[in-house]
Amino acid sequence: MEKLVNPHVLEVSPYRPGKPVEDIQREFGLARVVKLASNENMLPVPENVRRAIGDEISQLQYYPDSDNYFLRRRIAEYNGVGLENVIVGAGSVEIIQMLIRTFLKPGEKVLTSEKTFSLYRSATIEFAGTAAFVEAPMDRGLCFDLEAIAGRIDDAAKIIFITNPNNPTGTILPGAAVRAFIERVPPERILVLDNAYQEYVDDPGDYVNGLDEIKNRKNVIVLRTFSKVYGLAGLRVGYALAHRETIAILNRVKPPFNVTRIGQRAAIASLESDEFKERSVGLNRRNKAKLLSRLQAMGLRVIPSQTNFLLFFPEVDVEGLNLSLLKRGVIIRPMAGFGIPDAMRVSVGLEEENDFFITMLGEALAEMKR
Repeated sequence: MEKLVNPHVLEVSPYRPGKPVEDIQREFGLARVVKLASNENMLPVPENVRRAIGDEISQLQYYPDSDNYFLRRRIAEYNGVGLENVIVGAGSVEIIQMLIRTFLKPGEKVLTSEKTFSLYRSATIEFAGTAAFVEAPMDRGLCFDLEAIAGRIDDAAKIIFITNPNNPTGTILPGAAVRAFIERVPPERILVLDNAYQEYVDDPGDYVNGLDEIKNRKNVIVLRTFSKVYGLAGLRVGYALAHRETIAILNRVKPPFNVTRIGQRAAIASLESDEFKERSVGLNRRNKAKLLSRLQAMGLRVIPSQTNFLLFFPEVDVEGLNLSLLKRGVIIRPMAGFGIPDAMRVSVGLEEENDFFITMLGEALAEMKR
């Protein structure tokens, strides 16, 4: 069968998400399982979003609006840009794939940092092969090293991904550094600012959201998502903001009907008010501070985070610890697939979920260190 397959596909390592709660319950006979593996918002969506979803159920026999007109219009209003500056995807992952298919030509490469979102790699390799993907090293603080990336911008480097804050490290780049880097990127290169965790940033005043840059630069593209702070991970809605000419090109490859009717209605409803977003951010900030303190009190190295997760180093065998936690009903994320085999990532949950995780982590570590 492999002889029939595009050879680039055989180079791709399948994406491995955190295990579903139901699988762990069934496998280990557990009544309670806490999943803190996928950086989800643990709060249920607000009532107005549930109403919008309910209203749309009676229309499911019809295809969704392929142009995403009303959702794009609301996103444009919310961000202070034009309708022509917005494109919508089935999560920002679909837009990443669209960008690579659209702009990467034979012999050209995608450039980003090591230890970042793994879908940049897999989407590139699937389309153009392993040789088309280039990683620059991170700095000692596990942050994007913009100097190292700039040093690798050669004639072949076509698309540059900057993830800020970064997944899975949670680190952030200063605004001045990002703006200076943007000035150094040649106009014939595509610069993607992946801002999936933008809402969680502690100091928005020093954050480059990219809105000013897309007005005057055709090569800057901003990625955003409804999967995190808005709590719509199960509906898969993301979007990109860019110069109108760039969006017009991307529309040539956008799949028809790519975002469901329910996804579009729920996303529109999510932008009706910032109350849920602000509540989610505030709760995450408080719970993250407590979780950070408790992990550090256990003697663990933890990377300070500007997101809704924490990266920590358990100083024991990660795979063994992961299995021990699964048996105790805790799902978090080992980081070998992100290039950090000695680390684990835990999402910030509700207070009772964090308490359960810390208790089970303490038991598992004590057992492994006997």
